Amino acid sequence: MKRPAFTTFLIYLVLVTGAVIFAFPFVWLMASSVKVDRELFTRELRVLPQEPLPRAKSPYYETRRLDPVEGEAARNATLVAALEAVIRQRVPALPDEAIQPVAIEAVAGLPTRAPAATLAGPLPALIEFATADLSVVRINELAVSLKRELLLGTILVRGTDTQDHELFSTTPPSQRWTLTAAGPNPTAHTPAPPATLTDDAEGIIRYARVSYDLQNIDNVTFTARTDLPFSGADFHRIQLRLRPDDTWHNVELSVDVGGRHYTAQRPAVLSDFEWTTLSLQLPSPDDSSTRIKTWVVLQDAGPSDVTGNRIALTLNLSKATKLQAAYNKLSLNYQRVLDHIPFWRYVRVSLFLVIANIMLSLLFSSLAAYAFARITWPGREFCFVLMLATMMIPGQVTMVPHFLIWKSLGAYNTLTPLWLGAAFGNAFFIFLLRQFMRGIPRDLEDAARIDGCGFLRIYWHVIVPLIKPSLAAIAIFTFIGTWNDFMGPLIYVADQRLYPLAFGLYAFSVQVSNNPTLTMAASVLITLPIIVLFFSAQKYFIQGVTMTGMKG
Repeated sequence: MKRPAFTTFLIYLVLVTGAVIFAFPFVWLMASSVKVDRELFTRELRVLPQEPLPRAKSPYYETRRLDPVEGEAARNATLVAALEAVIRQRVPALPDEAIQPVAIEAVAGLPTRAPAATLAGPLPALIEFATADLSVVRINELAVSLKRELLLGTILVRGTDTQDHELFSTTPPSQRWTLTAAGPNPTAHTPAPPATLTDDAEGIIRYARVSYDLQNIDNVTFTARTDLPFSGADFHRIQLRLRPDDTWHNVELSVDVGGRHYTAQRPAVLSDFEWTTLSLQLPSPDDSSTRIKTWVVLQDAGPSDVTGNRIALTLNLSKATKLQAAYNKLSLNYQRVLDHIPFWRYVRVSLFLVIANIMLSLLFSSLAAYAFARITWPGREFCFVLMLATMMIPGQVTMVPHFLIWKSLGAYNTLTPLWLGAAFGNAFFIFLLRQFMRGIPRDLEDAARIDGCGFLRIYWHVIVPLIKPSLAAIAIFTFIGTWNDFMGPLIYVADQRLYPLAFGLYAFSVQVSNNPTLTMAASVLITLPIIVLFFSAQKYFIQGVTMTGMKG
């Protein structure tokens, strides 16, 4: 009988709705992993990350808000226009491009500053409150918070004596840097200087404000040259304190010292507007340690004419296209994760544990299931029931005895307890395989026995080829359980070099103070192998489960 069209539509609607609902957490995880920190703490729930905009000119005023103006569009437009006139009157020195962003920011902040009755009341009363609230001090504060510009601060160097020394300590920040090159765009030409630097300070912190225009050129290069307080042969690290301007341009860094030219392993990205430190360091044993990697390795790129105790730090500010800016944002948090933790060391440990557990579980669980399903021996049914009874014992009950046993065997702080236990079989896997084996016809076994096969040859040449679907399902179960195992490493492993990925993620989240975006990015890296495995092997997984216990 043909199913009615409405019933078919309803079934598909339910399936699609369920798929969307269950896929939403993963979509949220993926989207959050490429957001910057400020995008997670907004008034409105946003699933997708904000598009990065590579601005050609800097400084500029941020015209996009992470928090949209709430309420009716016409009401808010009238309110913004009224505040723009007030801002022009009270702070005439404010640049024209800052007036509208400041007015929008002031309107967006009203829900936290105005009484509820005023917000819900007539528009003239709200305009009056907003106008009175918008003092000269507040206008300037909002303008400062919305201004984005590149600031270059102090430069520190470290030699083999592990002491930090400040370079250019007596030189004004704007005079530390020299504009050495400006890469022209072949289709355009600009007679104006591509960049300028202006001195400024906040308290005792001095820095140079950088103003640049990349509309008609592709890059601007700055170079700082000075003498080191030690020999160039003893150079180890250089640090530059700067505040990005959120333009997502690339900054390619290089250092000339000791007669060699070094380039950074990868460019920095102007991805935020908070002070940060760029660290460049020569290759050292620290690069392969478990320490949080806050530096970029310098690679030897050949000889240089900078010798003796001279040093030259070069910054090549390269204009990013929208596509390059999107790539920079997509890869930023993942690169930070790979820097902060010894990710590939954790991957190697996890892969070893996965392979060892899968091989031992498949071998010994299938042997035990073969003994229960195909061999007759005294007490077989009693032992099988006793084995099934162990499945009702919570793992928390046996946790302490297991720990004491492994510790007495000298296996604490080793990987042995995390894989050798699979050699004793798994009650659920043995039960699953036994039910599958019971469905195999006895005639096949009898024919093999007539040909002279013993128990082990029958197991290997007859039984194992026929239970491959169940073995595949068990392999998937084991992979997921081992890959996500957190409690085992927490109990038995203390050396960070032996952490698998799941426990390494926990250690990483503690090290970065539970930073949401970095934790999400690390979670994606750990989750992707499981998703790929499930979709590539789901046929064997479903077949292995559904065929268990079938006869014939």
